[in-house]
Amino acid sequence: MNTLLFEKISQFDRAAEPVTVSIPFGRGRLTDPAHLHIADDGADLPTQARALAHWDDGSVKWLLVHLQPDLPGNAAERLAFRIDASTSPPKPVQKVTVTPTDAGLRVETGPLAFTVSRTGFRPVEDIVLDGRPVAQHFFGFTLVCGDERLISLDSPLQLTVEEAGPLRAVILVSGQHRRADGSGFLDLRGRITAYAGKPYIEIEHGFIHAEDAGDLAMREITLVMGGEVVGDPRLALGEGYYRTRIQQGEERLSNVIDAETLLYQSNEHFTDSYYGDFWADWRDDSAGVTLSIYQAHQNFPKRLTVDRDGIAAFLYSEDHPPARIIQGMGKTHRLQLHFHAADTPLDELSVRSLQFQLPDHPALDPAWYRENNPWLETFFPEKLPGKLITYLNKLHDNQPKALGMMHFGDAPDVHYTAQGRGNGEIVYVNNEYDRPHACTLYYALTGQRRVLDSALVSARHWLDVDFCHRHDDPLIHGGLRIHTAYHATGGVIPSHEWTEGLLDYYFLTGRTEALDAANSIGENILRHLARPEMQQPGATSVRENGWALRALVGLYLGTGEGRWKDEADHIVGMFLDWFSRFNALLAPYTSHSMPRVPFMVTLTINSFARYLLVEDDERVKKLMVSVMDDLLEHCLGPDGIFYYKELPSLRRTAPTPHALEALAHVYRITADERYLQIATRQFAALVDSPPEGAGNVKRIDASGAVLEGEGGGRVFADKYTSILIFAGEAAARGMLDWYEYPFAGIGNW
Repeated sequence: MNTLLFEKISQFDRAAEPVTVSIPFGRGRLTDPAHLHIADDGADLPTQARALAHWDDGSVKWLLVHLQPDLPGNAAERLAFRIDASTSPPKPVQKVTVTPTDAGLRVETGPLAFTVSRTGFRPVEDIVLDGRPVAQHFFGFTLVCGDERLISLDSPLQLTVEEAGPLRAVILVSGQHRRADGSGFLDLRGRITAYAGKPYIEIEHGFIHAEDAGDLAMREITLVMGGEVVGDPRLALGEGYYRTRIQQGEERLSNVIDAETLLYQSNEHFTDSYYGDFWADWRDDSAGVTLSIYQAHQNFPKRLTVDRDGIAAFLYSEDHPPARIIQGMGKTHRLQLHFHAADTPLDELSVRSLQFQLPDHPALDPAWYRENNPWLETFFPEKLPGKLITYLNKLHDNQPKALGMMHFGDAPDVHYTAQGRGNGEIVYVNNEYDRPHACTLYYALTGQRRVLDSALVSARHWLDVDFCHRHDDPLIHGGLRIHTAYHATGGVIPSHEWTEGLLDYYFLTGRTEALDAANSIGENILRHLARPEMQQPGATSVRENGWALRALVGLYLGTGEGRWKDEADHIVGMFLDWFSRFNALLAPYTSHSMPRVPFMVTLTINSFARYLLVEDDERVKKLMVSVMDDLLEHCLGPDGIFYYKELPSLRRTAPTPHALEALAHVYRITADERYLQIATRQFAALVDSPPEGAGNVKRIDASGAVLEGEGGGRVFADKYTSILIFAGEAAARGMLDWYEYPFAGIGNW
């Protein structure tokens, strides 16, 4: 159980491969990060670890660990880990160091050294490879936004050393891009990651539209490299998704990835994990550098040009219609810069670039999550039907896809679009119902890599595009946008704000911007809760306060800050008053009605259950049972299945997944199996309809995105946690034996 599994990916051996894993620990289990040891064939490996969260007793809840194991080609690998307070992990032979200088920060990895300047994001300068200066240098990032030409140079920057080694160093960069007159415009966010013993680094460049201006038209984003030439330059470009196609020459080479490229490519990969590779290599007689763009196809349009003078990376290509940037939006790009000797084979550089696109990532045993569950809820049952895993895989995998710089990581929703919510435009679901959280939990249960990648990609999209970094309206500022046309044209309401997935992203990666965004969303929710109608029982829909309760409990569980618990207490008190006034959780709909809405009421019951994780309150348990009994009395159709809403015009059959979970929670309180029996009936109706298919139809929408598939973009996140909590209770009692393949003993479940 105490193992890290590296699944077979590359056919090549990887010596001292940099990898990162985040490991949760149960309360009291790990008191010091230095007590964790990871071993390969019994020999402890050097590690670099930092705690990202703690339990209330001070012990570690989440530990981010960097290591550099030797990984074999064409084979899986398992490493064992243990807690041992008697000794510390060994020190690495090669270390990465960060040293302050007058110019900025000097980073040395062993083969590579460079400076990160305090004045202007170049992003690196004064590069030395194997003791010899590299003549080529970088001219910084240039953005063409409307009629403005913005550069990343000459701007005073704040440099923060997030990690200083010995195995990995991370430097955060913040400032502003500069106009020609020197004034700042568009916030700049950067990150540089370096590894001990490695000649390659990762660079991130991000912009944020935090200006008073309205919509902006982003026409171009470029990074240019050039400088002195020693001898005759040799040039190469690599692109592909099956076998990388490499062009070579001594004159100008150029390649572009645009909408037409993707529309007519037939690619079977799950794009959250991998689509293809895109890199340029420049070398002369002294040294060379390969520049790779991470997930270039997914985030098109992209162009790479290499000539005798150097490399130009167009992170947004000027020969594509401008991208609409709404106030509060941003975008982050990742690059790998691989410095190498002049005679390094191109195939070797291509392999490293592919490793950047699809890196090794170890998986923990599901039993470890079960015994060290940081979410506290029973998300890791030991018994589940194998057929249910197939169903959940289809829900996850069949999500419609959106490709494009401002779209990747999100999905269009045909149902919202058909309802006219986009006024004729495609409506993006904005990862509604917290897809990052659902994917994180499903990955922990099954260890399926593509599910982890979905969690990371959707959270990254949230942080760049759907999270509002700046707005004049305090009820929009710092919040998460509702599903809408072009991601950010709608407003912000508590029933469509989530914090748990962003906290998961922080715990999985250590990226503090996710923690900051989760806290910001909590603050936004508090501003909404202060509105008079949110304080009055029955004045708003049930789910407004119901989802707010879940978001705040998630923040308390993730950060331990008592103020989030205090606000959750207040919401619970309001709901107790609500039920006492109406003997039900009634809420306004038409001007003359207050119907029961099963999906809204049951998701609120589920939020009450989350609250019980932090406060064992008998009043809340009684409320949950009473509310569910009220729904069962008034909201079941003649077939015994919940209907949509309690109005004659809306009593269509709608077996909501939230009811499955709510009934399971009430069963836990009462031990009355009738609740599970009713839930099993709902489950049978739910799975009777096959998951919506993603399909293979591709098209270009009005914003320039390439879309693939039809259906609802929110289906997996809407259903996953509720189905799982129900199934964990029902399967353990034999109530799902009917929902299984023949020969149930075959497979993991």
